[in-house]
Amino acid sequence: AAMAAPGCAQGAAAGPALWAEARALLPGSEEALTLSLSGDVDGCVLPLLLRARGLLYGEAGRPCAAAAAALRRLGDVLRDYSWERLNAGPWREISKAWRQVYAYGCLFGALAEIAAGRPLAPAVRLCDMGLLMGASVLDNVLARLVRVLQDHLPRGERPAARGSNERVRIDPPPVPVVQPEEALPHLRCPSLEHFRDNYLIPQKPVVLEGISDHWPCMKKWSVDYLCAVAGCRTVPVELGTRYTDEEWSQQLMTVGDFIRHYILSE
Repeated sequence: AAMAAPGCAQGAAAGPALWAEARALLPGSEEALTLSLSGDVDGCVLPLLLRARGLLYGEAGRPCAAAAAALRRLGDVLRDYSWERLNAGPWREISKAWRQVYAYGCLFGALAEIAAGRPLAPAVRLCDMGLLMGASVLDNVLARLVRVLQDHLPRGERPAARGSNERVRIDPPPVPVVQPEEALPHLRCPSLEHFRDNYLIPQKPVVLEGISDHWPCMKKWSVDYLCAVAGCRTVPVELGTRYTDEEWSQQLMTVGDFIRHYILSE
């Protein structure tokens, strides 16, 4: 059987209470959900958006199974159609309107999963994809929705034989060789005045040591904690030593999958 990602229980499913919380994030009436876009899109898109909106507001309570299934299909169509536009050229040239359409497709898809009482992990992934590839809609509703979903996810266990409080040691990359005449000075916790007068204002390079040792993030973390708070979240991961390597690539995966495959397996 496939193992679920740390911190992400596939079996956790949406219930009526979760639907009520998710629905409360939307405007109170169908007309108030304006579906406004920042530019022109193909003529077939707006009718799809309107049909999806109508399914959300067509019933007083939670949509029935047929309505949830129809909403899910519309979300799929909107995402597939806009995905082609998102990959049609350089990212800076992609219209914000198409990114908004993709975000709406992710929103409708996630709400359909919740309405149908399905496991929550796919809904979380849809929200993350909309946040990564889409543009903000409805006052950044996807970010608000994913926070609600995370509150309903059980805390997953870390799939490893390590102690629960053990921190994983990650070896730093090799230090590049620096010629003696190019070696930089090292300073440990200099005063702000000393740093300003001797390095910042003269624009001289320096290696600062120990200045972040007191930060909580330097001590108060563990793989358990990372999995608990972000195991289900989808993020872009760069694979490879440097951008110029032939094997370098970028891949979308959950934080839990990244920890399991690239940290705990080392």
